[in-house]
Amino acid sequence: MQPIISIGVAIYNVKTYLPACLDSILAQQSEEIEILLVDDCSSDGSAALCDAYAEKDGRGRVIHFPENQGICEVRNTIIRESRGQWIYFVDGDDLLPEWFADTALALRDDPHDVVFFDYAGYWKDRPQQVPPSSEEIIELTSETIDSYCISCVSGAPCQPEDERIRRVLCTSVWAKTYRRAFLAEHNLLFPDRQKKSQDVIFNTLVFHYCRSACYRPKVMYYYRTNEGSVCNRYNPDYIPVMNSLMQHNLTHIKAFYPGREDIMDAFYRYRVVGIVLDYMRLDLFHKDNPKNRKQRKQEFLDFLDSHPYSDAMSHLDLNLYWLERQLLLKCAQKRRFSFLSFIHKKPWTLKLYGGIMNRINRCKKAFHREGGR
Repeated sequence: MQPIISIGVAIYNVKTYLPACLDSILAQQSEEIEILLVDDCSSDGSAALCDAYAEKDGRGRVIHFPENQGICEVRNTIIRESRGQWIYFVDGDDLLPEWFADTALALRDDPHDVVFFDYAGYWKDRPQQVPPSSEEIIELTSETIDSYCISCVSGAPCQPEDERIRRVLCTSVWAKTYRRAFLAEHNLLFPDRQKKSQDVIFNTLVFHYCRSACYRPKVMYYYRTNEGSVCNRYNPDYIPVMNSLMQHNLTHIKAFYPGREDIMDAFYRYRVVGIVLDYMRLDLFHKDNPKNRKQRKQEFLDFLDSHPYSDAMSHLDLNLYWLERQLLLKCAQKRRFSFLSFIHKKPWTLKLYGGIMNRINRCKKAFHREGGR
């Protein structure tokens, strides 16, 4: 039987969370679902768990990489090996809801290239309770799809006027599904060896070629914030990886949006400045960074003097950012290494600052309103 749904699970050293993830997938009772477990040479016992689960359920296939090849090759293998009409990407530490199969299988004759869904997180290590889901189908305009492409290529936030689609997450590959024939038609794959932010590069191409998409505001994915994930762990190669991301972004801006100075401005304002902030969090001031203070300070100064970061920091409009980010960026502009180090060691101070400044701003607004009467 030809499957309707292909669920591809990316697995690398997630033994702690993997049983819950696979239990949630195997609980989807339908022979029209195939399950691809792609293990990227895990060393923590995840590989054996994959084999054990595949033996329980004939819908499962396990692919073991003999050596670690990275998330892009894992997901490209999922695309190449899938046989279903629709591909769903799942990370090995996340969950699918119990109603996933019923909703997913209803797409068998859906004409769209991409279908977006809602998602939920965790509360105290348990999936959040979600309200009754809507069965509404919201068509996305070509302008909206293009705004998603611009968001992925520049880092600019999406701010749609239609309140119904403000929860759409355009940057990740989870909480959505891709029509396999559409991906094959345009040979859409993940960029080779991109260790981080590969989703936004992939989705830039997806949204550029996408002819139709819709949003179904129904939770179809539970996302777990994992301290050991690539989004949170120490990354000594962060800058080379992000430089690679920016090269992809600039190539796509040149090809898809030639002459669009507004998109280049957004690229500097959001992508480049965002990398500055994450560099401090994931590399420079991360608790697992083994370098001494003198080494880190010199790297910090060299980084801020290098292109394109020096250009972005010298033309900052701080009013465009949240209060907490304003403080971090102002300190970076002034090269206040010691103060930034303290803030990252004591992150509660940043939250305290944001809370105090918000109260002060509210009091100022109230005072001006009273004075205007």
